[in-house]
Amino acid sequence: MAKAIEISSFTKTGSAYGATGTINGVTFSATTIVYRGEPIFKVQETNEEGEVGLQRMDASQFSRGDRIAIARALKQERLRRESTDTVELAKQSVKELRKLCKEAGLSGYSAKGVRKDDLVAMLAA
Repeated sequence: MAKAIEISSFTKTGSAYGATGTINGVTFSATTIVYRGEPIFKVQETNEEGEVGLQRMDASQFSRGDRIAIARALKQERLRRESTDTVELAKQSVKELRKLCKEAGLSGYSAKGVRKDDLVAMLAA
């Protein structure tokens, strides 16, 4: 059965992502953890004590399929946004890219032999 997923907000804070939305009319919130070097989305829920965090399957209001569908949709959104960011970076000049690297606190952007592709990759990471 297809899941109707709507993403209402999607944010990036440093290397972590957060999102909220609805799946079949039920509101969800998700954040990322790093697993094998890749960010993966985990659904956050409120427990009996009112704390927001990860829930076990037996205590969750979402089924395993709901969780998988949410994570898949959010991963697609993350990848879409990252590819858009890379395209936008590639349109800028080397001088502008080096300025962005400096502002981001990255090192190695002014080394001899660093090309535009290298700068785009540094900023996209």
